[in-house]
Amino acid sequence: MDSRALIELERQPFKQRLAFQYSLYLNEVEQGFMTGREGFGPVDRRMKYKDLNSDQFNDVLVFGSNSYLGLSNDPYVKAKVIEAVEKYGIGSGGSPAFSGYTRQHKELEQRLAALAGHEDAVLLPGGYMANLCWVNGLMNRNDIIVYDKNSHASVINAIKMTNVPFYTFDPERLEEFEKLIVRIKQKAKPGVQIFSTVEGVRSIDGTIIELKQYLEICRAHDIIVILDDAHGLGTVGKHGRGTLEHLDLMGQVDLRMSTCSKAIGAQGAFVSGSKEHIFLLRNFSYPYLFTSGLAQPTIAAISAALDVIEREPERIERLHANVRYMQDQLEAQGMRIIRGDSGIIPVFFSEDGVVRKINRALYRRGLFANIMEYPMVPPGLERLRLSVMATHTHEEIDTAVEMIAQVAREHGAL
Repeated sequence: MDSRALIELERQPFKQRLAFQYSLYLNEVEQGFMTGREGFGPVDRRMKYKDLNSDQFNDVLVFGSNSYLGLSNDPYVKAKVIEAVEKYGIGSGGSPAFSGYTRQHKELEQRLAALAGHEDAVLLPGGYMANLCWVNGLMNRNDIIVYDKNSHASVINAIKMTNVPFYTFDPERLEEFEKLIVRIKQKAKPGVQIFSTVEGVRSIDGTIIELKQYLEICRAHDIIVILDDAHGLGTVGKHGRGTLEHLDLMGQVDLRMSTCSKAIGAQGAFVSGSKEHIFLLRNFSYPYLFTSGLAQPTIAAISAALDVIEREPERIERLHANVRYMQDQLEAQGMRIIRGDSGIIPVFFSEDGVVRKINRALYRRGLFANIMEYPMVPPGLERLRLSVMATHTHEEIDTAVEMIAQVAREHGAL
């Protein structure tokens, strides 16, 4: 089913949508499309997966993991987690506002705040919850937010849940962004605070936006800026501190959200900012107040992963060398990509719907990759989304590229 038909379906009554979507699911199961995958073994460059709707196991080369630095299965990190289990058990015992906040939480928050170039930070169970946290804790219906049109679904959902008036903008068209801000200020009631959020490393295509001019506009109009750097931490910047380090703009945003489930290889996320902003989140943000604190073994995993990144900055260099090598090989095969500076490489195919067929064939032949389809991307911009790891070998990259090119040719997409 093409993306335009899906857009039309969204306009239909609920029971009609439900019946159609379930029949679509059954049809996809019958055609052998994946409707979910179950992984076996440690998260690494090679894994075993099983479709949820079949008993068939596939040994696959993984180019769809966010563990960009290969830390999810690192021996040092695992040893520290085991040590933490022995010392502290397996759970925090409650929300951070009550019993679920320990010395380990405090020390990690301080370390992450320093890494982000801020005064303080709060830990959350994941990136989705972290974006809910700052929207819920900082804003209300008297404020206005202007968000990057490419923002993650968690940001958009958080804004809708909080009933904050909103506008969107394209970070590549900053003249229009500033004109929009001027119009908003002309119509706004006295005392209204404008917030703006933007992605550092774009999760859909791995590119890094130019933030300097955007930040100058925001400063000129007294806008509070929140950077969503979910895919930036550990992957860009000389020391892996993220987009702001990469662009030499450390300390230039009011708040920042980063995840610990990608390059860090564990789980969780954090929001960092000034002590005043983080005070608001600790005391008034429901997603922080009423969610259990991170388990101590997870805190140990994040801390150990940060140790490795500090000790072995060459991992980041290897990641980028692998990304450049794979970009070169994909282009040499005639494939259309976007060359970004992160661990993500998007590969585009012209025909609507063909990327799903290509991905199914790749998985059956032993390559795990993710795809981005509507509504994650606009119709016509569907893509294969490859995630490169520092631990991939050139031989593995060559194998993946040859497999993608071969399958694309078989489907008439190359």
